[in-house]
Amino acid sequence: MAELNPSGGAGDGVPPSNKALLVVAGVLLVIPVVALMWVSSYARETPRLGGFPFFFWYQFLWVFICAGCTYAAHRLVLAARRPGPGTTGHPGPTRRSERRAATDPDNGPDSNPDSNPGAHPGGDR
Repeated sequence: MAELNPSGGAGDGVPPSNKALLVVAGVLLVIPVVALMWVSSYARETPRLGGFPFFFWYQFLWVFICAGCTYAAHRLVLAARRPGPGTTGHPGPTRRSERRAATDPDNGPDSNPDSNPGAHPGGDR
């Protein structure tokens, strides 16, 4: 089993994740399966909706409920894997300017006179 590093993720490069959100996402995925496998709960003709027996419209309703549960589970998994505060989730700088600043000390964010108007050698414009 992989050991945890100080940031809370596994030592093999897996980002840390919120286990509680992953469990909720799993429950959201299991709900439609259980509801539709429990056939005796909806194996009847009444109440009818628009002339359709309960058996048919109940299952058709679950098409939309299942889509909603799947979407919600997807969003929860994305939220659970989102990097925490103070982390980028990437091993190094992500923007080109950050890479340049990290590799070239003369090309840092303070070296561009347009980025800091008070730093112009000729004074204010």
